[in-house]
Amino acid sequence: EKFNVYKVETIGDAYMVLGGAPNVCPPSEGAEKTAKFALAALEAVKNFRKEDGTTVLIRCGLASGPVVAGVVGKAMPRYCLFGDTVNFASRMESTSSSMKIQVAELTHSLLQSSNTNFHIKKRMGQDGLPGIPVKGKGRVNTYWVHGIQEFNDSFVSIKEDELDPAQDPASRPAEVMVGVEPPPDEASHAGANFPV
Repeated sequence: EKFNVYKVETIGDAYMVLGGAPNVCPPSEGAEKTAKFALAALEAVKNFRKEDGTTVLIRCGLASGPVVAGVVGKAMPRYCLFGDTVNFASRMESTSSSMKIQVAELTHSLLQSSNTNFHIKKRMGQDGLPGIPVKGKGRVNTYWVHGIQEFNDSFVSIKEDELDPAQDPASRPAEVMVGVEPPPDEASHAGANFPV
């Protein structure tokens, strides 16, 4: 509610939200809302400790574009999303890194035109070139959202020295699928954000 995003569903340990529907808004606003939600999710787990003292980590991924949405089912009707944008957001989450927010190129453009001054950097592949390979898409340019510049106290920018570019995505804990999710060995995951 705080960010005016719509929780679509929880899929396993992934949490999926939508920024541009069912209440339609300009695309840059939808991207902005989901990015702020993802930043808040990272901040929320930053100091969280499980009973045994271990930390919970999440990863996030955002993609923007058209989706088909509708209510499916009679006994238990649900608002569902379908389409390439949903799959792409899932890929953004699954190829993201622990405690990072990865966004697709269109989402990056929308965030750049939003009312918020996001701190964003282009992601470089392991070969030192821009972009990463994404299943079904080939090599695509993606970006890291590190925080909000000139932000208020409710958002804290992730410091460059807190980021571990060498960390293997498979070693992460929780995730937010926008995407956010814990690593495969963790019990809890967070899901995906899909600005439309």
